[in-house]
Amino acid sequence: MDKCKNCGADSDGKYCKNCGQETEVKRLEVKTIFHDVTHGILHWENSILRTFRYLLFKPGVTVREYISGLRKSYVKPFSYFIFIQTIFVILFHAMSGKYFAFASYSVQDTGNNPGQTEQMQHLMSNYINYCNYIMPVFVALYLYLFFRKKTGINFAESLAASFYWVGTTLVFSIVLMILSLIDERIWGAGVFINSVFLVYAIFKFSNLKNFKVFLKSILTVFLSFLTYGLFVGIVLLLYMKLFLK
Repeated sequence: MDKCKNCGADSDGKYCKNCGQETEVKRLEVKTIFHDVTHGILHWENSILRTFRYLLFKPGVTVREYISGLRKSYVKPFSYFIFIQTIFVILFHAMSGKYFAFASYSVQDTGNNPGQTEQMQHLMSNYINYCNYIMPVFVALYLYLFFRKKTGINFAESLAASFYWVGTTLVFSIVLMILSLIDERIWGAGVFINSVFLVYAIFKFSNLKNFKVFLKSILTVFLSFLTYGLFVGIVLLLYMKLFLK
């Protein structure tokens, strides 16, 4: 019986029963490193795509399975969200001009400060998209408040569901961002599409098919966007008051 080179435990199989490392460890070679890198990247990409596919077509079932313990097939909720959010932030930085063209964003200068508008746009393009990290918290909060009795969900499970669903809506936003190269007004479809998906996901997750649950799903999404909008507005007002004098 061989001993594991990692933890020293006795092992007679291909993998150590104690720590999971391969019992037969070969000397490092360039081809070994190349294989590890490509395998890791392809495995991660496949896992992300598989999780996205499940969430796109069965958002309620996927979250219920993850919460119930069927987790090996899915990327963890926060990892899924942070990966997509990173791509979103990178693209938003590169294409924020299209966003401002759609929003026709303008701020009236006050006093003798002619650079106020430019400073506000700088804030939006460089910092405000990080508020996306707050959106899942609001969705989780209202999901927990409205559905905990019917589904038995706790707040941590609400957060997991929210990170999955909001992460998926960011994929929609990325697609719309790219399509805005054709026409910047395409940006306007984002809130509608994301709202419809979130309502659908929450309704399916509840597994309760009645009109009252459907209205609760709509209310959850509406309050989430409203609270998020108020939060972003407060951040902007504080920034203007503190830094744009």
